[in-house]
Amino acid sequence: MLLVTLTAVSLCSVIIPKRISRIEKSLIGLIILMAFTQLLVEGYYWHYIPSYLLLILLMIRTLFAHKLSNNLQKRLFQFILVLLILLSIIPWAIFLPTPKLLEPQGDYQVGTRIFRWVDINRDEEITSNPLDKRNVVIQAWYPTEENAKGAHSYYLDGIGNLPEKIGGLPKWIFDYYDQVNTHGILNAPTSKTQKQWPVIIFLTGNGASRAFYTSLVSGLASRGYVVLAIDHPYESMITQLADGTIATTIEKHSKGAPNLLGFMEARLNLRIADVKFVINQLDSLVDSADSFFSSLDKNRIVITGHSLGGATAGAAMAIDPRIKAAANIDGTLYGELPKINDTRPFLLIESKKDTSSRFQRYENGNQRLFKHFGGGYRYQITEADHYSFTDAPFLLSFPTRFIAGRFLEFGNIPIKTNRATVEILNDFFSNTLNHKLIQLDSVVSRYEGIIKKPMD
Repeated sequence: MLLVTLTAVSLCSVIIPKRISRIEKSLIGLIILMAFTQLLVEGYYWHYIPSYLLLILLMIRTLFAHKLSNNLQKRLFQFILVLLILLSIIPWAIFLPTPKLLEPQGDYQVGTRIFRWVDINRDEEITSNPLDKRNVVIQAWYPTEENAKGAHSYYLDGIGNLPEKIGGLPKWIFDYYDQVNTHGILNAPTSKTQKQWPVIIFLTGNGASRAFYTSLVSGLASRGYVVLAIDHPYESMITQLADGTIATTIEKHSKGAPNLLGFMEARLNLRIADVKFVINQLDSLVDSADSFFSSLDKNRIVITGHSLGGATAGAAMAIDPRIKAAANIDGTLYGELPKINDTRPFLLIESKKDTSSRFQRYENGNQRLFKHFGGGYRYQITEADHYSFTDAPFLLSFPTRFIAGRFLEFGNIPIKTNRATVEILNDFFSNTLNHKLIQLDSVVSRYEGIIKKPMD
């Protein structure tokens, strides 16, 4: 409301200065009152800095209008006013101070817990300190009691102690992300409507934080799963380790450098080792005092992920027989699979792809996965792009989200993509774990623009 009122008064001052002159002081007084109210109620937002400057300029113009004697001075003031109007709008037109995530649509309210584990049997490969051990951070999302109350979890690790840059973005963009409603009640009890719950392991895209899949994993949890979203430290853009250290991305390979494929294969293999460690932890903690782990059904573990996480999901299932099914969301496989094929359910959900050479490695890798698992299921969301499966579009204001999605292939139709992906994954995993015939066409038919594709 403050921005709308300020912009309207400023435009009137430029377009119809004579008509507004009689009430301009009263309007500016109202805007000053609104600005103070906003500061008291909501606190400081960096988005308002140009607006505050615009308000100060309007005050100066009103107080000293009689001293603007010549046209040049008036035009200069008008130019600065127009410039500040644009600068006031731009921050709100790009980034939302507090993004609104999708609300889970399942039958269960969602709880969440965070575990920061250290694998003492593995050295950290990415850092230079030889004493570092491998950390793995897991955020569990799960059904909780209908009447559970409490604060939501923070969207990002390290809130209140963020580094200067996160994924190339300045930290002040995330100043109010502690207010993002993740729709997960922190440390809520596990629902007692079932003795044990099936487990979905979720793996992020290359360099992405688990936070940027919150809408997807909370949606799955609300359908009756314990979803374990894994952060891979020093690859993830930000994560907090067991000792409180805030770890950011450490790249040991630059684009265009030789042996990029080897680098990506090593990264995928490190992720597979993290997955094995997590499953081992679930086994070792089943008799712990924490009842959360006894509520997990270790005989019903499935895996999915996006991008590199999706490819890792398929590769991890090929190696670990404890995983009953895998779904790859738009991921490219790097490295080799075991030579002995193994028939288990495998699903590929993908964004729009063409037949150009840039998708050849993607296609070849998924063909190898289909062959290894003796077939599978493949569906394409024809209007979606690679980022439509993430929360990234929801961090943007609607105008920027629309432009980015339609013209820059950055998060087109994110709501439809999220809803459809959750439904397809739920049907795929539910039927697999309950030993029912997998028939996904009925789910897909509820959405326009999703096509079943051949596996070869």
